Amino acid sequence: MKRIASALAMLAAILLAGAARADVLVTDLSEHQIAIRSNFTGTQILLFGAVEARTPGSRAADRDIVVVVQGPVRPMTVRKKERVAGLWINHDSVTYPAVPGYYAIASTRPLEVTTEPEVLKALRIGIENINPGIPVARSIEGAVQNLQPEVENAFWKALIRNQRRDGLYINLPGGVTFLGQTLFRATVDIPANVPVGLYTAKVHLLQNGEIVDTISSPLYIDKRGVEREIYRMAHEDPFLYGLLAVLVAAFAGWLASAVMNRQ
Repeated sequence: MKRIASALAMLAAILLAGAARADVLVTDLSEHQIAIRSNFTGTQILLFGAVEARTPGSRAADRDIVVVVQGPVRPMTVRKKERVAGLWINHDSVTYPAVPGYYAIASTRPLEVTTEPEVLKALRIGIENINPGIPVARSIEGAVQNLQPEVENAFWKALIRNQRRDGLYINLPGGVTFLGQTLFRATVDIPANVPVGLYTAKVHLLQNGEIVDTISSPLYIDKRGVEREIYRMAHEDPFLYGLLAVLVAAFAGWLASAVMNRQ
């Protein structure tokens, strides 16, 4: 029994010593809330932090930082256009139930050299490793249909292309820079068309291809002022929103006509 107790005590000491040698993160955001108004043209957020080395004065050459800023998850549909009777129309479609409206990733080095692809896939790090849920494919008539994996993958790649084109999916290898031995920073663009909602900013610390620490911070993007009330009305009371839109359009037409008649 004494030998077993001694062995267990030695094992615990080794594990504790290994944990003590692991580096840890200290991070923060330049701002945790972004207000969108009518004059909003986009902005940037700064993620900064430091690596607290358990071995004083150490600066591991194999230390990497990966920053992931992810926006609200929502269903998203991709439609394929086909030519019918000389006209291009929406044909088959695939709906993904859980797609991030915004996804930005920045790292000290390209992801493929920081760790193994299996690690990135398991932790859903990287645009290609996003898990959008189980897709539902529909024909032009609206009937649910089964697609071959390669066909469904083509729809998924098209969705990623569209998000990249709109500036909503961003990949920045080399976007995280170290300032000295331990301090680091990364700047991420927030475009004007960014969806509102709750975001998460995760910072991963990798050593020897393994993630040794992760910190997550909230970021909230919301509309303010009149824009917020219009947005709320459009989503919560669409009938009233449509009625007001018609009245405003009618008033604008009447006002333009009155001005022209006076001239």
